[in-house]
Amino acid sequence: MRIKILELLTEENFVSGENLAKKLNVSRTAIWKQIKILQKYGYKIETVKNKGYRLISRPDIPIFEEITERLNTTIIGKKIFYFKTIDSTNIYAKKLAKNGVEEGTIVVSEIQNSGRGRKNRSWSSPKGGLWFSVILYPNIPPQKAMLVTMTSSVAVAQGITETTGLTPVIKWPNDVLIDNKKVCGILTELDAEMDKINYSVVGIGINVNNVIDNNLKDTATSLSKQTKANISRVKLLRSIIKNFDKNYSKLIDKDYNSIRKNWLSCSNIIGKRVQITDEKSVVDGLVTDVDDNGCLIVNTSKENVRVVSGDLTILL
Repeated sequence: MRIKILELLTEENFVSGENLAKKLNVSRTAIWKQIKILQKYGYKIETVKNKGYRLISRPDIPIFEEITERLNTTIIGKKIFYFKTIDSTNIYAKKLAKNGVEEGTIVVSEIQNSGRGRKNRSWSSPKGGLWFSVILYPNIPPQKAMLVTMTSSVAVAQGITETTGLTPVIKWPNDVLIDNKKVCGILTELDAEMDKINYSVVGIGINVNNVIDNNLKDTATSLSKQTKANISRVKLLRSIIKNFDKNYSKLIDKDYNSIRKNWLSCSNIIGKRVQITDEKSVVDGLVTDVDDNGCLIVNTSKENVRVVSGDLTILL
């Protein structure tokens, strides 16, 4: 009901409680209660006796009412869990996934106390950033799980461009950069069997309006720092969700080549000399391609090596 109330309220004119009640087929008391809840969330709604209600301003908090209004997606963002503080959106999302929550459900929080990235690295998640997880049940083989991350990173890059005008670059396997500094990290976690993915939780952390820690200023940045303006997190998340929904439909349809092409259009990795390290090996060479599983093809001068995962450094 709150979404419908917001759709009916305007910034120009007052709308009476009686008219709202008639249009929504509820009592005026029910309208009043919902208005109070909206005000508690941070909506500035002017209330004048014998005139009704007028919407003054909306909060920039990624709650269900703000994100889903006229969103019109097929899968992503139909259900949203919002928290002011949480240990980790991925931890909560995995609990929901194990209980079979609707695909495309999003968990978002203002602050994460135990945010983390790949290899269990700590991820600073203060107020002002955008920290959320998306729950998926992709009907693809586990060996193509990297495509989930690729789909997600493209949606983030597209959303950033649409919202800010900036042109981010995707760094394999899971980072989004602006001016060679990290603005977004993605952690994709799976519950899978040999031939089946039971669920996938995609954790996305974006530095939006949050202050970057001094010890990270050489390697990380934020959208507000890059634009020298405050960025609407609501608009950004809505844009990412719309693009995610569109891109994920390609994954469902097994249009792997389109996913690969979209990812390549947002990356500049081809032709770069890189070093990729993991627990067991180090690969040095020239990136020549990305295959339909999302793996890098690296020419080491001796052979072409297919790299599934690892930490990538671009060599000068």
